[in-house]
Amino acid sequence: MATFEEFMKLVEISLKDKTSHKRLNQIMHIMREYHVLRGLTPEKAVEVLQALGPTYVKIGQLASNRSDLLPKAYCDAFEKLRDDANPMPFDQVIEQIDRSYGRSWHEVFASIDPAPLGAASIAQVHKAVLLDGTTVAVKVRRPGVVESMAEDLMLMKHLLALAEFVSNSHRDTLLSLEGFVEEIERTTNNEVNFTIELNNLVRFRRELADEPGVTSPIPYPQYSTDAVLVMEFVQGVEISQVETLRVQGVNVDQLAMRVCQSYVTQVLDNGFFHADPHPGNILVRDDEVVWIDLGMVGSLTASERMLVGKVFTAVATGDTYLLKEAIMGLVRVTGPVDHGALLDSLSRLLEEYSTAEMKDINVGVVMTEIIELLRDQNMVMESSVTMLARGFVTIEGVIAQVAPSISVIEIVSKHVISQQAEPKYVATRLVDVVMHGAGSVEALAKLPTQLSNTLEMVDRGQIKVNGDIDVSARILATVYASVGRLSLALLSAGLFLGSSILCTTGMQPQLLGVPLLGVLGYLGAFVLGAYTVFRIMVSRHRLLNNEEPR
Repeated sequence: MATFEEFMKLVEISLKDKTSHKRLNQIMHIMREYHVLRGLTPEKAVEVLQALGPTYVKIGQLASNRSDLLPKAYCDAFEKLRDDANPMPFDQVIEQIDRSYGRSWHEVFASIDPAPLGAASIAQVHKAVLLDGTTVAVKVRRPGVVESMAEDLMLMKHLLALAEFVSNSHRDTLLSLEGFVEEIERTTNNEVNFTIELNNLVRFRRELADEPGVTSPIPYPQYSTDAVLVMEFVQGVEISQVETLRVQGVNVDQLAMRVCQSYVTQVLDNGFFHADPHPGNILVRDDEVVWIDLGMVGSLTASERMLVGKVFTAVATGDTYLLKEAIMGLVRVTGPVDHGALLDSLSRLLEEYSTAEMKDINVGVVMTEIIELLRDQNMVMESSVTMLARGFVTIEGVIAQVAPSISVIEIVSKHVISQQAEPKYVATRLVDVVMHGAGSVEALAKLPTQLSNTLEMVDRGQIKVNGDIDVSARILATVYASVGRLSLALLSAGLFLGSSILCTTGMQPQLLGVPLLGVLGYLGAFVLGAYTVFRIMVSRHRLLNNEEPR
């Protein structure tokens, strides 16, 4: 039965939803047009997602990182969705800029190149020149994309609410899908609002200032709006174009090391990291690494950074207890947790990597496996951590492509060790030790009083102990069978005694001078007794032959 809360949720979404019927018809038309029911190849799946619109393109982009769930051919095909989109007509671009500024673009730019530098599902980028002669890149949001994505998300929420109301089966799957929709909504809201990306650029560039050879584009807040983003024009080579970089005299091993170190610094030191570090977002300009496209970023609190560092340390050292301790601080518990089973699962996971060389350990894959393992224990990683896991999967793919000999886990481990030696981290750990020590001393001081109170309660009979014993199904079956046979034996004995008493009376009717009811009682007692003896002999035979009891 659906709960009242689920009913009210469905009613609320239904009242808010004004577009799902129309949008559903559009989706069904596209499905029929591409003959989806006949099957999908990876290439055809890409075409279908592009036809469905920016929301589904975003889903494909997120799915491209989930090689643990999808075949590699589909993940590779979905990679094309990152940049391969049909460009907007230039007059539409100009119209969007004018509408966003509320004035003519000529009052801001001296010129705009009609040919786009790149086109994606949400926006496209053009090279332009400001009135003062500065060359910039202008990112323009596609018209109607905000409304289109809102319609798709409302349809997904409506279908999920309806599924929850209609059926209670597959509850875990529905909750996972609901979480996935929430993640899509959060990431798309950040990406379609360029004010958020502008703030990301400002912060990201400020925090990269101390890293030599690493930077990001200069933002221009005075020319940016929620639909138009103006930033420094960066002309460089994608980091994946290894041969071109070598021709330019770039040491690709040192370059890959710098990129990896920069990403680890973003995560563990700054707590503000690029969440989509694919090769197209990492350019090399005169041996300088430039991080671009800050539409998707992740952030970690100071405590989360410390716990993530512990996770990396535990994976590198094979410390199961440290790994469990760190994980418990990064999860949201949604149900009962079997801590013994969790520890055992984590131990087996680390054992798989204990015999591997450190350079062969893929941090992103390990983190993804941990996240999947936690779902079986009713625990869900915070969204920032799942975003981090995807980011590491991507960055490790980049490093493997540029310099396969470099180990990300080694860089992470060295960074964590050096980080722990820094004065501010030493001071933090000393404070933690002092606080924990003070707590332990306080608890120790209270121990005699607590022990005295406990003994007094035992003396008064006020202590109750609850136990939860896990008995195997085979033992339970044996107990139930034994109780049943004992009951039959008692019933047989009762019938025999009752019949004997009846036979001493003159009750009518009689058979051969003996009350008929007594004769029937003797017969019933004999049958029950014989059956009980037969079942006991069968059980003895099965026990001797080590067979399952029945």
